[in-house]
Amino acid sequence: MAAEQNKFHNFPTRLLSGAMLVVFLIIVLLLGDDLLLISSVALSIIGVIEITKVLNLCKTLTIIILPFTLFYYVIVVKYAREAILLFLISMILLLLMFYVFSYPKYSIKDIALTIFTIFYVPVMFSFVYLLREQRGQFGKYIVWLIFISSWGCDTFAYIIGLLFGKHKLIEQVSPHKTIEGSIGGIFGSIILGIIYVFVLNNFIKIDIYMSLIRVSIACALGAIFSQIGDLTASAIKREYNIKDYGNLIPGHGGVLDRFDSVIFTAPIVYFMFIWQSNEL
Repeated sequence: MAAEQNKFHNFPTRLLSGAMLVVFLIIVLLLGDDLLLISSVALSIIGVIEITKVLNLCKTLTIIILPFTLFYYVIVVKYAREAILLFLISMILLLLMFYVFSYPKYSIKDIALTIFTIFYVPVMFSFVYLLREQRGQFGKYIVWLIFISSWGCDTFAYIIGLLFGKHKLIEQVSPHKTIEGSIGGIFGSIILGIIYVFVLNNFIKIDIYMSLIRVSIACALGAIFSQIGDLTASAIKREYNIKDYGNLIPGHGGVLDRFDSVIFTAPIVYFMFIWQSNEL
């Protein structure tokens, strides 16, 4: 009973901070360019700090990750996107050199967690910026599908799970998530994507039939991977026995608590459209 009362008490705070986050997101995605880049860097750095604290990564390796993150966004993502693979391979080689020359101060597990952190937060999150800025005039429209499929899935999964959920999805990781909610989240994301296409069709010229197919597939895949991202974050929290990654966003927790599904969805939506013609 006390837990339920506390949850209800926190609802107004959660609602207000969620609304402010949505307004922030709208402004950043509409303007894009340097504002989106700066916001992505800031959120990635906060996310890195959150995950390194949870993983108990030493301060030295945490400090190493931060300039990697800054260099990755400001130089590679902004000006040399074709060199992303080269950057990532070079990063791994440099970290392994650091491991060898500092041995036995750091373990290979420390280095592996450092590499994981760089991929998990800044690299995967950077696909929001890459999709927004790399897809020509349609990038500013396609990028919304990342949040429609991730946050939309989360909302529908919660509602459907609350109303009809009976069968647990993965109880050991997240005891409140259900199979019914998971399926509802996927279909809910598809419905939101279809609505988005019809609304968008009133403002720009698109091939409505092909767009409906592409967007439906992208939202379905995005929703599936958004749930994997959510479950991954939950599994890490359970393994390290924490409730939230941080407290930056009142009622929601830290950056990773709110964007855990987005960082999985962003690469999926990006690659769904990057191989196709320059259209929605």
